[in-house]
Amino acid sequence: MKIRRFLFSVLITVLVSSVVFAAPYANKQKIFSLDSDVYEAIASLYVIQGLSLPSTTGPYSEAELLMMLEKVDTGRLNGATKATYDYIASQLDVQPKMQTKGMGLSWNFDANLETYTHTNTTEFTGRENWNRGYISQKPLLSVGLETWPSESFYGYSELSIGNTYTLENAFGSIPFSTNLIILSPATLMDLDFNIPYRAFVAMGGDGWTFQLGRDRMSWGAGESGNLMMGDNLKYHNMARYTAFGEKYKYTFVTSFFPHPSSYLGGGDGAVVGDGQEDILSGLNMFMAHRLEWRMFSDKVGLALTESIMYQSEENLLDLRVLNPAMIFHDNYIRSNSNSLLGLELDYTPVKGVNLYGQAVVDEFSLPGEPVPSATEVNYPVTFGYLAGVKAVAPIGNLMGHASLEFAYTDPFLYLRYQTKNDASATSGDAYSLNFVGTIREFTNKDGTRYNAEFIGYEYGGDALVFNLNGGVKKYGKWNVEANGFFMLHGTFDIYTMWSRVGGSSGVPYDISTPTTDHPTGNYNDPTAQATRDSVSQTLVVGVSGSYEITPCLKAFGQVDYIHIGNYGNVSGTVVSDVQLTLGVTYHI
Repeated sequence: MKIRRFLFSVLITVLVSSVVFAAPYANKQKIFSLDSDVYEAIASLYVIQGLSLPSTTGPYSEAELLMMLEKVDTGRLNGATKATYDYIASQLDVQPKMQTKGMGLSWNFDANLETYTHTNTTEFTGRENWNRGYISQKPLLSVGLETWPSESFYGYSELSIGNTYTLENAFGSIPFSTNLIILSPATLMDLDFNIPYRAFVAMGGDGWTFQLGRDRMSWGAGESGNLMMGDNLKYHNMARYTAFGEKYKYTFVTSFFPHPSSYLGGGDGAVVGDGQEDILSGLNMFMAHRLEWRMFSDKVGLALTESIMYQSEENLLDLRVLNPAMIFHDNYIRSNSNSLLGLELDYTPVKGVNLYGQAVVDEFSLPGEPVPSATEVNYPVTFGYLAGVKAVAPIGNLMGHASLEFAYTDPFLYLRYQTKNDASATSGDAYSLNFVGTIREFTNKDGTRYNAEFIGYEYGGDALVFNLNGGVKKYGKWNVEANGFFMLHGTFDIYTMWSRVGGSSGVPYDISTPTTDHPTGNYNDPTAQATRDSVSQTLVVGVSGSYEITPCLKAFGQVDYIHIGNYGNVSGTVVSDVQLTLGVTYHI
């Protein structure tokens, strides 16, 4: 704890003693978090005025959000739309609390009290089984520090006091709990020492931003998730460059994660952690470039994205792969990388209605390459699709919204595990090349743990998803929202081993979503092939809302009913739960 206090003191000293640069009021480089509803408010005004969505590549700088806002026709605003515009303008005009010559400094303090209660303390334990998940759950105390040194730089770091992701006695293991530290089921050993979860520096100018550090990202217009990059990861350790203009935007990102050898137990089927003393080895990197265009009088938005997972067990990084203008697939380094190509489109045909779609391709056969069949062995053809419609309309002095969305993912999407008995496997294939981000966290109970999530669609491959959402909101004051979610998910998961299919491979070439058996191995569940025999059916119906009691005090809550048939992909197993979260935040 002495080290923690020392580091905190150094941080404060650096912030205060940096008062040597230019005036902060002209600095528009602040990066708004994905939790901010400023972008959502701007997107609502766009759709109401008949425009396609603004850039769907978050997070966004203040400069970019201000550029988006310029397209809103203020002469046509009234009632709820005028109130929404005023709210956006107020959020983009927040000045530093302290301004001196060449430096701006702000801080915020949040005290959060959350209570959780649910009915099923057997199957629904662990934060991953709570519908209002860890990203939405708030720590007991949080302090944010932000700085604006000179006109081009911005820095942010958020320190918090709370409990870790993985509690010693399991989150939800008792009917009622809170986010109060060391209060059952948490113990003193569960204090979170992995902070900060959001910490970075940024710099920028007219039409560009560079961000380096730890922050969340989300690419796409999806409500249930996005195929190329979802918002379900707690953070990316990343470097991000963005150039943006009125009609065009370009983004290049690198994000680093632990190598699978750290947690897959040397390929022996076990998912393990390590201690602080163990030497970390191996390189695992997500890299992507993304182009966006606005076309046809701003009625259509188009985004093209290519990404790769690049890794080396020997910690080797070939600098040639960092070429942001390269077609990554054409590096032809299959043993070190796995590529994914995505196309996104959104269209506002009439005022108030936006249609959007996404498609990604992971594996496919080029002309002249063999296609897997009953006689031909090759890689499986793998795609993912997502489509939806959003409606936005003013209702009196409120903003109303509704959406309907559908998603389909092939079973092998995002996966590249090799089975150990695959004669074609090389040393580079001994571990996964999945589109998976793993967060390494320290706990006093277990040492370090590895929590894996798909970087793309939260539910991975082998899924059919339907999502219905609707609600009303008065930005900056209150909101209420209802959501209905239904998913059919086959037997494949994040640890399913990947192999060639068709012919003599022993794996059927015509596997389709949702699968009813698990024909390949599984790193985390050696019984998967024997026990998984059916499609799981998940229904979640919930209502959430919040109300700002005073400018400093906000109450919120969410209740969800969850019903899962064929739980764990085991036929006839049915589980259900009612989950309630209530909370209040005091913000300074």
